[in-house]
Amino acid sequence: MKKLIILILSVGLFSCAESKISSVSTIKVKDEKAQKISDMMKGYVDNNFDSSIIADDAKIKFNQLEMTKADFVDLVKTHHAMFSEISFPDGWMETTNYSGADVKNAGGRYLDGYGTTWTSQWSDWSAVSKISGDTLSNACFFGYKWESDKIVEVQAIFPDEAFNKEFAMFMAANQK
Repeated sequence: MKKLIILILSVGLFSCAESKISSVSTIKVKDEKAQKISDMMKGYVDNNFDSSIIADDAKIKFNQLEMTKADFVDLVKTHHAMFSEISFPDGWMETTNYSGADVKNAGGRYLDGYGTTWTSQWSDWSAVSKISGDTLSNACFFGYKWESDKIVEVQAIFPDEAFNKEFAMFMAANQK
């Protein structure tokens, strides 16, 4: 009986030693890619936006609004025309390299995520309207998809009701 137990344990140990280690997704916090985004968004806050890390043909989506890189740069200018005291701290930033069988077998629309690298940013945006004088504030999420050292996709999710109200007032005030 003792020999049988040793044999089973030996087979188990050798099986573990023989198994291949598959790649797994990795997460880095405040890494080089996150720092590049931090620098870019500091430029946004300072009205000195440098979009050089964004690919010219990047897909950019703020909630349901799709835009080009040029539209994104123009949006920064519009924000500064509409608001003062803009704040957009780094918040929580992490870069994930999605790999491994769990991602590869995800299926559906997420199957395309295999082998991609995204930096995720959770933050709180705030600013004071130059029109109404109201302080707007909202939590937001930004996802930045990387290919090499360029951002090829931006997905932003945030409540936009208050911003849309301010934007309508801004447009009306500038039509006069």
